[in-house]
Amino acid sequence: MNKIEYRAGAAADTEECLSLWVDACLTRDGAAAIGVAERARPKFDDSECWIVAEDTSTEIVGFGLATKPGSGLLGDPPAAPVIGLLAVAPDAQGRGLGANLLMALTTELALGGYDQSVLHVLADHHTAVHLYEKMGWRQLGEPFQHFLLRRPTQAYVLNLHGLSAC
Repeated sequence: MNKIEYRAGAAADTEECLSLWVDACLTRDGAAAIGVAERARPKFDDSECWIVAEDTSTEIVGFGLATKPGSGLLGDPPAAPVIGLLAVAPDAQGRGLGANLLMALTTELALGGYDQSVLHVLADHHTAVHLYEKMGWRQLGEPFQHFLLRRPTQAYVLNLHGLSAC
């Protein structure tokens, strides 16, 4: 992997990011789930913050996207943007890109004046759960069933105070 640059996502990146999302979900789950791309697609139009990680010699190798407050679940803090998509290409995982993307997203949200952000993670996706907890996210509410995958899912919330000074 060559140098990684982080930049704002743009409409021209949508299809590449969707493809990456589907590949990352396939790798995570071991099988393709029908409706993954279709469920993710509208989030790009409702983005509050979208950041891509681009290998300067090849392509996008990761991205994170937060949607506007109120775009998540009823139990989410009403004024909190929802980090709804965070993915790293399977062949680029294990290099800190997910943490870097998450930090970039939360810092941008803090700079935008938000006090909190929320995300939902599959409870059995231990790598992601570990990352979120290590970065200060805390569980919010009780686990619930993922709408599409029918697997236990947990909401997490992060206080964004102080991140804008980073």
